[in-house]
Amino acid sequence: MKNFKLAFTVFLACMMVLLCGFFNKSGVEAAQNVIRLGGTDRFDTSVKIADYGWKSSKNVVIADGQGNDAFADAVAGTSLAYYLSCPILLTNIVTTPDIVKNEIKKLGAENIYIMGGTGVISASQENSFRSEGYNVTRIAGTDRFDTACRAADILNSKSKISKVYIVPSDKFQYALIAAPYAAREGAAILFTGPGDENMRADVNGKTRSEILKLGVKNAVVVGSYNVVSYDVEAQLENMGLNCLTIHGTTPQSVASGFMDTNKGSGISISSDSFFADALSSSVLTARHNYNPLLVNTKLRYTLDDVSKPVLLFGGTGVVSDSLGNYIKDSAGAHDISNDEIYQLLSDSRASLEDVMYSADNKEQLENIITSDDGTKYVPTPDQYSSYNKVENFLSKYGTDDYVADELDSLGDFYGYTFNGNPVSVLGNVGINFYDFRNVLVTREDVDYTTIQAVYNRYDSSGIYEKMYVTLKFQSNKWKISNLIYK
Repeated sequence: MKNFKLAFTVFLACMMVLLCGFFNKSGVEAAQNVIRLGGTDRFDTSVKIADYGWKSSKNVVIADGQGNDAFADAVAGTSLAYYLSCPILLTNIVTTPDIVKNEIKKLGAENIYIMGGTGVISASQENSFRSEGYNVTRIAGTDRFDTACRAADILNSKSKISKVYIVPSDKFQYALIAAPYAAREGAAILFTGPGDENMRADVNGKTRSEILKLGVKNAVVVGSYNVVSYDVEAQLENMGLNCLTIHGTTPQSVASGFMDTNKGSGISISSDSFFADALSSSVLTARHNYNPLLVNTKLRYTLDDVSKPVLLFGGTGVVSDSLGNYIKDSAGAHDISNDEIYQLLSDSRASLEDVMYSADNKEQLENIITSDDGTKYVPTPDQYSSYNKVENFLSKYGTDDYVADELDSLGDFYGYTFNGNPVSVLGNVGINFYDFRNVLVTREDVDYTTIQAVYNRYDSSGIYEKMYVTLKFQSNKWKISNLIYK
C-alpha cells in the first residue's frame, strides 16, 4: 500500500510538470531582473541614473530638465555624452540643484558641457561652474535646429560622423526613442520641422547645410508620414543620402520598429508624458544596448522576449509598479492586453497607409509620368519598389494570408512599371486610420491561438461602422489575420 501511494505521488508530480509545460506553451521566461532608478524628482532621478552607471567620469553633460519644450537642446547631446562615456545630469533654468552639484563633485568631473543657450540654462550657472574650476563648454545655437548642428560639429571634431538621424522638432517622444540608437552608431540627431495640413515639408535649411558640411551618406528617418513628411525623405535621397526609415505613426509603433531591427539585450522604460527621465537615461540605455520604450499607464507593446532585464526610470508617479510587475510576472509573449491589441491593429493599418502615402510627396509629384492612355503615375520609393519589400514590411503585423489580401488591395494603384521602373498610380491616398476614434466593444479569447475583437468606429458625426478583428498567434507573435468592416 505504501508503495502504491508513493508511486501515485510520483505520478501526480510528473503530471504537474507536464501540465505546467503545456500551459506555458510560449516557452518564454518572465523577466527576473526589473530595477527601478527613480528619485524624488527629475533631478534626483538623473543623479540616481548617474550613480548606477558611473563610478567616476571626467566629463558631464548638463541639460535643462524643465518643460517638455526643452527636450530639443538636450537630446542633441546624447550622442556626445555617449562618446564621452559620461552621464547627462539635469538642472533648472536659473540654478543648479545641490544634489546635482554634489554628483558632479562625486564623479570627479573636470569638463562640463552645457546643452542650450542662456535661455534654458542661465549664464550664472555657467559662471558658477567656471569659478569652481571646471572647464565649461556651452553648446548653443540660434534655435533647436542650430543647437543640434553645433552638437554635431563638436561630436564630429572628436569622432567622424557617418550617419545622421532625422527626427521631428515638435514631438519629443520620437527624438528620445531614437537617441540611444543614434548614440551607439556615433550618429548625430538633427531636426526637421513639422509638415503642413497636407503633410508637406522641406528639410530644414540649417539641417540641410549641416548634412552637406558633414558629408554623411547615410540617414535614418524616424517616423512615417505624419511624423516626418515623406517630402523630407525624398529630398534627402536627392541630396545623395541612403535613407532608412523607421516606420510608425505613433511613438509606440516607432519604438516597435526600432526593436524589429535592433534586438537589444534589455528594455528601458520611461514615461511618455514628459521628456526628463528618458533623456537622462538615454546614455545608460545606449551603453547597455537596451531598447527604449515610452509608456503611460499601460504597456502597449508586444514583447517577444520578456526574460530580458528591465530598467524602469522615474518614480512610481510616472512609471507605475504595475507595469514592472506585468513584465516581471508575465508568462511570456503569449499574453496580450486590450491596449496591445489596439496598438497592433493601428500599426497594421498605418503600415498599409505608409505604403500608399510614400509615393505622395513633392519630389515624386514633380516627376509625374503620363502613359499613352493618359494614366498618371509617380515613381515608387525604393523601399517599396517590389512586392517582396512591401510583403516583408506588412508581415510584421499580419499573417501570411492577411498580408496577401492587403497586397491584393494595393493592386489598383501599385506594382506597375514604366520603362522598367516601378511606379504607382497618382492619387492613391484615401481615408486615414486616425480619422476615426475606435472603441473596443467586445473581446473573445476563442482559444490559445485565436482572439476576436469588435470595435465601434466613430467619425465626427457618430458611429460610422463596426470593425471585426481576428488575431492569430504565429511565429511566437500575435498578428492580424482578418479584418472586416460592416
